[in-house]
Amino acid sequence: MSAEPPALLLLRGGVVLGVLGLTLGACAAPPDQDPSAEAESTHSPGSLDPDPVPVQSPAEEVDLDAIRLPVHLTDLVSVDPGWDTPPQVHDGVFLGPREEEGRLVFSAVSADGTLLWTAQRPLSCTGFALTSAGDRALAVLTDVDPENSPDDTSITTTATAYDLHTGEPVWGPVEVPGPHQGPGLVFAEPHEEPMGGTDQRVALDPETGERIPDRGHVVGEFFGITVTARDGEFIASGSEGQLWRAPSSNTSTTPDPEAPVSPATNRLPPGTALIGSSAAGYDLWDLTGGELLAEGIQDAMFDLMSETWVAIREDELAGFDAAGGQLWSLGLDAEPEILGVGGVMAYVLADGEYLDIYNVVTGNTARIYDPLDDGATAIPLAFTDTGATVVDTGTELVLVTDEPGPPEDAAAESELSDERP
Repeated sequence: MSAEPPALLLLRGGVVLGVLGLTLGACAAPPDQDPSAEAESTHSPGSLDPDPVPVQSPAEEVDLDAIRLPVHLTDLVSVDPGWDTPPQVHDGVFLGPREEEGRLVFSAVSADGTLLWTAQRPLSCTGFALTSAGDRALAVLTDVDPENSPDDTSITTTATAYDLHTGEPVWGPVEVPGPHQGPGLVFAEPHEEPMGGTDQRVALDPETGERIPDRGHVVGEFFGITVTARDGEFIASGSEGQLWRAPSSNTSTTPDPEAPVSPATNRLPPGTALIGSSAAGYDLWDLTGGELLAEGIQDAMFDLMSETWVAIREDELAGFDAAGGQLWSLGLDAEPEILGVGGVMAYVLADGEYLDIYNVVTGNTARIYDPLDDGATAIPLAFTDTGATVVDTGTELVLVTDEPGPPEDAAAESELSDERP
C-alpha cells in the first residue's frame, strides 16, 4: 500500500537541539593528560555526591504559549526538567542529564511531571542506561573510581544500578572494563590508538551487576535480554538462561568485534532490537521468541498507542504491524531521519530542514499544528504509553506531561484574581 506524498513543514529556528546537545564523556583522559590527573580533578574531595537524592516534588512548570505545539498537547501541563540532551524513557519515567557547575546532574521525571530524584556525576566521564531486572525498572549510571585508578593507565570505571522510580541503590558500584558502549549494560575498554574502536565488549547481568559469561561477541543488553553472536548464530539469554538461538542473516553478521551491531542508544520498547550494522542495515527482531520481523532497515521506532512500527528502509518509509506485516510504504526523495514516533504520529526530518508528519497506521500526511500559531515548532521526541511527551523547542527540552492543565476559564479567573488588590 502506497501512502500519499508528504506536506513539508519548514522548521523555524534551524536545527534540532538533540543533535547539538551535550556530548557525554567516554571515561578516558585526553591523549595529552595523565588519566590519574583527570580522576583527581573530577573527584576532588567534596566535589560531588554520587548518591541519588530523592525529590518527589513537581518539576518547574513552563509556559509554551509562544511555541507551536501539536494541538493534542496544548491543554496539558508542561514542565522543564532542565535536560541538555534528549532523555531515555522506560516504565513511565524519563531520565536525562544536564550540565551544572562543572558536573552532570541526572534527573528522573515521571509522566505526570514529578521530579523523582537527581544524581550527580563528573562531567568528563559518565554514561547511563535504562534496563529491567524482572519487573523492576533500573537506571545504571557510570562513574570513575580515583582510589583504584593506576597512575599510568586508564582510569577505573564503575557502574551502579538504582531503582528508576525511587533512586534506591540496587547493586554496585561494580568495576567495568571501560566506558559504557551500549545498548544496555554493555561496556568495553577503548583501544590506545586514536579511532581504534574498542576491545572485547562485556555485558552485565541487570539482576546482580555481575559480568555475563563470555558466549561470543556481545551485541547488546536489551531490558534484561542479552544477545550475543557466535558461529553465525544469535543467542539470546535472560535471568533464566538461554531463551533462543537463531541463524544470523547476512546483514546482521558482524565478525569484527569492533564494529557496532546495534544502535548504542536503544529507542525501541522492551523485547525488540535492531541488529546489524549502520553500513549494511539492521534487522528488526522480536527478542522474546527470536522472530525476525523485518530486514534491511536503517532505523525504526514503535508507536505504543497503535502498536505500529515505522521504519526507514533504503529509499522508503514503511509502516509495519506488531508482527512485522507491512501496512504501507512511501518513497522518499529527501534524506530522512526519524525524530520520534508516538501518539499515532511519526515525526521525520527531511534533509535536516523540513519536518514531515505521518499517521503511522495509514502512512498519510498528518497536520497536527495549528496553522494560525506562530513561534518555534516543538518536535516530539520521546513518549510514554500514557501520552507524556518530551518535545524539542529548538532551545530547550520540555516534558509535556499526561496531566491536564486548568480549564481556560479557571486560568483566566486566576489571572484576574492575581491582578486584584
